[in-house]
Amino acid sequence: MSTTEGVFCRRAEGLAGSVISPSKPSHKSPAGFFHTSSNLNAGCKRKPPTNPWALAKAAEKREKVRARKQELLQHRQKAASDPVVGHMTPFLEAMDAKPDVPPPIDHLVQPTDPQQRQVVFENVISEEHLSRLNHFLRPQEVTASIIRSKDLEEVPLAKTSEKDVSQGKEMHLKATAAMNRILSLGNGSSKDKTRANKSWCVETFGRHVTDEIFPRSRHVSTASNPITDPVKTPRVGRDTGSSEVQAALLTMKIRALAKQLESNPHDKMNKRNLRLMVHKRQKLLKYLKRNDRGGERYRYIMESLGLDDPAIMKEVFM
Repeated sequence: MSTTEGVFCRRAEGLAGSVISPSKPSHKSPAGFFHTSSNLNAGCKRKPPTNPWALAKAAEKREKVRARKQELLQHRQKAASDPVVGHMTPFLEAMDAKPDVPPPIDHLVQPTDPQQRQVVFENVISEEHLSRLNHFLRPQEVTASIIRSKDLEEVPLAKTSEKDVSQGKEMHLKATAAMNRILSLGNGSSKDKTRANKSWCVETFGRHVTDEIFPRSRHVSTASNPITDPVKTPRVGRDTGSSEVQAALLTMKIRALAKQLESNPHDKMNKRNLRLMVHKRQKLLKYLKRNDRGGERYRYIMESLGLDDPAIMKEVFM
């Protein structure tokens, strides 16, 4: 027999031995015998018998869980704030409200007896409340000026008659009513209302006002040194550059622009401007949250503007 034939014979014998007598069986029984079943079914557990009552209870539990998830999802969607205009708050309601226009002076009271007319006229003027005024004035300043003017123009009783005193009092009431109508924001233009809203945002959220309400942050940087660090310059005048004031001013512009886009949905330029302002407000509020560490100042501005954390931290699609 040649060498080549011997090699082929040895290979054939090895293949036959491996097929006939496997040396490493994959599964063994406790008695040491081989399994005759398939290897796929050797490690499977026996399926328990079907229990209709348990299946019904499991299906009922799954249905309750699904219904509860749907209820919570609807509640979150309903409570979530609009990332553009937010939900309505007292601050936003007062900003969007149109000031009432006072009626003309001649229509305040009906023509009656002169003395009775003066009493009615005085009651009507005293009931007029000056809330938001034009020309950068405050109700306290106007009231103090009217009282001072009344004292200056009052004539001593010894030199005048009772008729002159009555006429002077009526003229003073008419002058007061005229001043109320001149200074009323309801008679101002749209530019006057915008200017008043800007001033109101500064007076509401400015640090020169809120520093007395909210305490300063207790989180002092470890790198700061009160001995070597320069002394911070004290604030002079009103605060117009803090993050909360800028966010409030942007909110005023955003709401006005969003209202304009409702009637002009194809105004693409203003849509882009609205998107830029919304993202800029997000950056300001993110910085305030990081700097204030979610403190009272951050929560105050968020509650006043009707926004929540998802409207600031998540991406806005417009």
